[in-house]
Amino acid sequence: MKRNQEVKRQSSDATSKVGTWISVGVVGIVILATYFVLFGLYMARV
Repeated sequence: MKRNQEVKRQSSDATSKVGTWISVGVVGIVILATYFVLFGLYMARV
């Protein structure tokens, strides 16, 4: 019984890590996209 709980917890941790990396990636992409848009607007004015 205890071994089954350990296996479930490991798979839950792995799922949690995957979700965390997806979230970090999305936030990073948004930050980079914002940077490039603002940089493009700046360069268009200069």
